[in-house]
Amino acid sequence: MQNSCSKMSPGQKKQRGFTFIELAIAVVILLFGIVAVVQLVPAALTSNNANRQDTMSTVIAQRLVEQMLLQQLSATSFTNSDGNTINLGSVTSSGTVTGSPLISGTAAIDFSSSKVNGYNLTYVDPHDSRSATYDVRWAVVTTLNGTNPTAKRFIVGVWKRNQGVFNQPVNIDTTLQR
Repeated sequence: MQNSCSKMSPGQKKQRGFTFIELAIAVVILLFGIVAVVQLVPAALTSNNANRQDTMSTVIAQRLVEQMLLQQLSATSFTNSDGNTINLGSVTSSGTVTGSPLISGTAAIDFSSSKVNGYNLTYVDPHDSRSATYDVRWAVVTTLNGTNPTAKRFIVGVWKRNQGVFNQPVNIDTTLQR
């Protein structure tokens, strides 16, 4: 009597599973993929946080610029919607930067310089659970025709200084002319 298990018919192939080496290589490749994906999560969170700060800085700057643009050219200050006194520069000197210093050769606030009294404020984000604070500074350049102001240029910069996340200040430059 013949054992049916010991003989194979001519059309059959011997079936094999994965060898240990093949399994080990597959596991190593899978682990590399998992580690790569896991490393993307903190990078995505950091990027999302930086984007939120940039967006919030832009909103704060736009809001202040819009309130500045509503003022008369002869106004030297006003109280904004948050109750802060906002100085609007001199109406006696033409073409001179009044307020926060600018980076040389640019229309951008120099945040490395000291704050200028009356031309800065600190904005606290009421929607941030950690009460994020933003450094808001501005400069004004008035153009006069004789003694009458004909235009004002507003340069507003907002920066959220954050430990561990590099972000640039946001600057908005606009001119009101009547």
